[in-house]
Amino acid sequence: MPEHCGYVLADQVEVGVLVDIAEFNFEVGGLVGGIWGPRRDYDFARLVEAMDDDWPAVLVLCEGAFYEHNGSAGAFGAATAMREAGGRPYVPLLGTLTGDRGPMAPVVFVDPQVITVHNWYSGREPDHFSHRTNLMVASLAGSSEKWRLVAAHWDVNDELARLRDARNLRPYARPDVPCAVVGDFNSHPSGPHWRVDNFDAAPAWRRYTKTHWPPEFREDGTPVDERATDALDFLLGRWHEPTGARRGGAGFHCAAEHFKDYTPTVNGGTPGTFGPMTLDRVLVNDGFKDGLTGYRVHLPQDPENPPSDHRRITVTLDI
Repeated sequence: MPEHCGYVLADQVEVGVLVDIAEFNFEVGGLVGGIWGPRRDYDFARLVEAMDDDWPAVLVLCEGAFYEHNGSAGAFGAATAMREAGGRPYVPLLGTLTGDRGPMAPVVFVDPQVITVHNWYSGREPDHFSHRTNLMVASLAGSSEKWRLVAAHWDVNDELARLRDARNLRPYARPDVPCAVVGDFNSHPSGPHWRVDNFDAAPAWRRYTKTHWPPEFREDGTPVDERATDALDFLLGRWHEPTGARRGGAGFHCAAEHFKDYTPTVNGGTPGTFGPMTLDRVLVNDGFKDGLTGYRVHLPQDPENPPSDHRRITVTLDI
């Protein structure tokens, strides 16, 4: 059996170990005062709480609000807080959001004792291509076998923007180089396991962030709002009810579906919202599919006072 990758030195790591990769949408990155606040102070106590003394080799943190400002103080502050809480000596890799969508880009925290980063494409390079945004080319330390990870945070409002981001990921479905796409996709795929309820409980301006346009209509003219699923279906395939499986798609697989774990990744909604929702996902191509050995949604210790509006997810890969 492969060895689980914990605190090991580079020359001790061998091909065939189990590596944990996690994603956590940390609400506005812990910025005190929220996104409209003074942009100065961060509170990382809830980040440490969400990690629960469980430190993956790679952490994709979404909503790194202004983490690049002031000499990347937010990114290094988060890394320091986790290390001082007993975590790994993470190195932060700052990403960008496609479409100039603001300051809450994903940040990838990597343990350099376990993972060798060969390339990091943030989206700011002079030779930048849009499909390389937030792309990490890596290997296990001491190994020459490269694999890829893309940190994703799709548009919260626009399904067409999400579909453009999905199309940019199409080349990474090639199975010859293993790839994982990790992040908050702000949408759902088709299929009965990912139904979203209570769209009619939210005002139109809110529900249209997640619903298909134009809607279907009942005979009396009442709109029937359905999930907008084209973006994830492009990558995973559309659900085919007669066979109970996905058909078509670029060649990615959802880790949650692989393990038949449909636990929501968004904590309980507030009035005017809908749910339950699973927005955070890990997608893998065929090169990584057989290496999936575990998937978990981390439930908050205090459901009434969770550390973020999203829950952390973790996959274990045999690399």
